[in-house]
Amino acid sequence: MKLNDLKIGIVGLGYVGLPLAVEFGKHYSTMGFDLKAERIAELKAGQDSTREVLPEELKEAKYLNYTNSPKELAECNFYIIAVPTPLDEH
Repeated sequence: MKLNDLKIGIVGLGYVGLPLAVEFGKHYSTMGFDLKAERIAELKAGQDSTREVLPEELKEAKYLNYTNSPKELAECNFYIIAVPTPLDEH
């Protein structure tokens, strides 16, 4: 696979996933996925309520798109999972 054909999917747009998606989105076609529709809406509007990235950084990621649709995420050919891993005694 050539880098030009790379379509990266980042699953989870929290404190790990969003900065990662932004950095990849500066250079490669990237789809940021999160289940929360409100989160997707705010990111599409250029805002991050968690303050993990600045609005200027979101603008710099010109190849980054956002979705909460598994169908759109399925168009990617490389995935990074960045979701919380709950820890318990088991």
